[in-house]
Amino acid sequence: MGVVKKAKWAAVAVNGAAERATRRLMCCGVFVFALGASDGVCFAQQSEDITPALPITERVEVNSYKGIDLRSYAQLQKGLKVYQEKLQLAPNSQLYFILIPKKQETKLDGLTMRLASDEVSTPVKVDEFGRFQLPMLELKSEDEYDLILNRQKGQFFIRPYVKTQGLADDDKRMGDLRLECQVRWAIERQDVSFVFKSYVSMFASGNPCESRTVEVQFYAPPQIRTLSLQHQGQVRYFAVAKDRRFSVPLWDNKIADDALLHYVLNTSAESSH
Repeated sequence: MGVVKKAKWAAVAVNGAAERATRRLMCCGVFVFALGASDGVCFAQQSEDITPALPITERVEVNSYKGIDLRSYAQLQKGLKVYQEKLQLAPNSQLYFILIPKKQETKLDGLTMRLASDEVSTPVKVDEFGRFQLPMLELKSEDEYDLILNRQKGQFFIRPYVKTQGLADDDKRMGDLRLECQVRWAIERQDVSFVFKSYVSMFASGNPCESRTVEVQFYAPPQIRTLSLQHQGQVRYFAVAKDRRFSVPLWDNKIADDALLHYVLNTSAESSH
């Protein structure tokens, strides 16, 4: 039986040589994308098979996304629409977008944002965590509005952030992350590489948020190294990488949308899990 690898949904630019290499690997059933915070291609020896006890195979991690830092309002509006369409995943939630610094030394202090067109410029409030919300506007054209920061370009990623109201700051529902993923895919699908789009079409039924063959990665808050998942009276733990990335099995329908996720600080007692 062939070994099928997960694809990791990426966040940075495609390298041409990497894309050619990935095309070759794709034919062999070995296909992995990495969500990274820097350009280029990563090569790794570790394996993340979708079933346990499969042999470790060398993998090539290829960036699948063109690396646009801030997007036009029209592109983000696609996420606003999908959020409303799939609100049953997190019916009591709110949709934010969040600015994630590419480098640890990049601070949010003094950051301002505005939603601007040729005729109007409207301030957008950004909170201390980099979160902001956008209104649903009627557009005359795709390029009518842009998001503009008072910072040089290239300092931040932008991601959707879905949060159920009433939860503690360090808790989220599984449905929050599932809806967050759907919003992100609506925004980014036009910018992913041909290779990744082909992979999703062939192996993930066109939606990376609902398939076990794609590992969707999220960013945890700073200082978090572990994520716990409470499900059916049991607690599972997931590691958070040093660059704050983590993944959970969004595709697993046995895990209810109401299953609670908890960000765990990396204390000596908790890190043993």
